[in-house]
Amino acid sequence: MNWLHCDGPRGRHWGRYGAAGLLLAAPAGDGWLVLLDERADWVHHGGTVGVPGGAMHLGERPIDAALREVSEEVDGLDAVEIDVVTEHAQPCPDCGRWAYTTVVARTAQAAQVQPRSFESAAVTWVAEDDVENLPLHPGFAAAWPSLRSLLRSPS
Repeated sequence: MNWLHCDGPRGRHWGRYGAAGLLLAAPAGDGWLVLLDERADWVHHGGTVGVPGGAMHLGERPIDAALREVSEEVDGLDAVEIDVVTEHAQPCPDCGRWAYTTVVARTAQAAQVQPRSFESAAVTWVAEDDVENLPLHPGFAAAWPSLRSLLRSPS
């Protein structure tokens, strides 16, 4: 099992060693398009939208996990050059033993993408102003204001 049990109200977290994802942004006018993943209905928090990502392996760095997960989940990014801006860690406030780390990165333009994994119902570039109107994964919804401000910071 790849769950870490937590004594808090969340009960458990996906990824015994934490989890990581990639918030990839491409310029669009005076803002950004961000690559988002609509989770398949059958997965945990199915039907919600967040970044492509998943469980980290033992000893894996968040950047390596995020890049591995996006390559497993999104088709069309294999030849895309990305520039990592920063990492944003969200530790569990209840147990402190688990964290979700979002790697914030930029690319020169939005590539054509499609799901590579059966865990994704869709992957789409979304204007940053429209993100809050989507049915967001609870963790991503909590992190989005901070992540959005990181997009706007100089690299």
